[in-house]
Order: sequence, then C-alpha cells, then structure tokens
Amino acid sequence: FNRTLADHIGHIAPARARVSSFHELCVEHWRRTQGEPDFTAEGIFQAVVERYGSDAHNFEALYDLVIIDEGQDFDPAWVASLLPQLKEDGRLYLLEDEAQRLYERDGFDLDGAVSVPCNDNFRSPRAIVDVINALGLAEGTVEARSPYVGELPGFRAYDDERGLRRQTLAAVESLRERGIPFAEVVVLSARGHGRSHLLKEAKLGAFALRKFLGRYTADGEPVWSEGELLIESVHRFKGQSAMGVVLTEVDFEQFDEAVRRRLFVGMTRAQLGLEVVVSRAAEAALGGALV
Repeated sequence: FNRTLADHIGHIAPARARVSSFHELCVEHWRRTQGEPDFTAEGIFQAVVERYGSDAHNFEALYDLVIIDEGQDFDPAWVASLLPQLKEDGRLYLLEDEAQRLYERDGFDLDGAVSVPCNDNFRSPRAIVDVINALGLAEGTVEARSPYVGELPGFRAYDDERGLRRQTLAAVESLRERGIPFAEVVVLSARGHGRSHLLKEAKLGAFALRKFLGRYTADGEPVWSEGELLIESVHRFKGQSAMGVVLTEVDFEQFDEAVRRRLFVGMTRAQLGLEVVVSRAAEAALGGALV
C-alpha cells in the first residue's frame, strides 16, 4: 500500500522479486491500456484503481508467490484484483496488523486461509514495548523480542507552536546526544501533511528539512525538498524504521482507538531511541490512561 515502504523494500529485496505499491501496479496498467495518466487531474488515482479492478479478470497468472504487506490498509477489492495473477499452485501471504490500521476500510476474510497470529516485536527496544503495553496501544500484550533493553521514551509537552518547534528540536538533540547518527534520526508528525505545522516549515532550528512536497513528477515520482533532517507523517512512514524517532505534533483530547493506532505506528518505528512531543491536552489524556 505504502509507496515509500515499497521503495525501501525494493532496495533490499532479491533482484528477481518485483516490489511495488498497489497504486504503482494500477498506474503501470493504465499506461499500457490508456496511455500516460495525468497526475494533475482530480481523482486520477481512483480512476487508475477502478480500471485495474475492472480488467483484473483478464490478467495473466504470473507469480509463484504474492506477498501483500500492510493488508489492514487494503480495500477487499484491491486484494481480489491481485488474486488472478497467482499461479494455480502459487502461494499468497497476507500480512496485517490491526494495531496499525490507520484507514477506515472494511475488513475481509480469505476463504481457506491459515491464520498465524503473532504479537512478537523484534524491532523496538524492550523499554519502548513496556510503554506501549502500559498505554494499551495494541490488543493483547506485545511480546518484546529485542535483546536491547534501551531507555524509556522521553515525553515533552508544548503549549503553542513556538513551544512545539522548541521541544521538537530539543528531542532531536537528545537523540543525537545519545549517540544516534543524525542521518538515522527521523521526525514524524502525528498530523497529516495538510494539518501539520512542522511539515510546512523549511527548517527546524538550524536544520534544513527533507520532506515530501506533495507533488509528483510527470512520471509519478514524488518530489522531495533538499534537507539534512528527514521529516514525514506517521502515515507515509508506516512500515519503515529509523534508529532514532521523534514523534511530534501528538495532539488529542480523547484517547480513542484512532489515537492508539497512530501512537502505536509512530512509536514502533524506533529501533534505538524514541522521543514523543505532545500537547498539554494529550499529556493529560496519556496520564489518565496510566492511572
């Protein structure tokens, strides 16, 4: 589902494996059948998805193995459009995590599928997993499997936009002081690109921000700014990880299921260190959840 995750996996997967986001598959099919898509046209991505789904019954069975990652974010119709491309004796693996469901889509079952539940977390330090469990961010207890205990996440509260910038910068510096290379630090906004204050900025302190500019080239490639400090939204960074994560712009009053999922996704991106920058309202709500 996630383009940035597909790009990342493409660099580390075996060369003979095809790695793509679902929407990239749809765009490629549109190019073969309709010509070059106009990425500036409103609703173009919905159009390419609908064309892909309507033509799926004619697709050739090409693959011995199909792996669908982030299955909880897939529409059932998207999965159905991929199945005709699986050979008769092929295998399908669908990986999903309810705690990472960030989009409101209908759930679905696969007839005859073998279900293998797993609550193990191998990425996050044990101290971070302890906080995740204390806050009840996932259904059931997450089992920490990392050999690294690590440190408890630092929580920093802000009162206004100026305080948000100051506390976020302090969180970045805290991770650097712990020995995490600057290139391995990412700032993640819990707000989307449209609502984030920080994602509209060119710099954080003295650091130029590297960020997605919200537009694409003529061939559909995302356009990024030049910068030394990566900043992203939680949604776009899902599936990836970094040694040091600053989860910022965490602002809510009701500690509901949507908030839990967003926190879970953001916090589990960290491999070594985590800093969380929260509003005063969110600080109070989190404190109430720990009582």
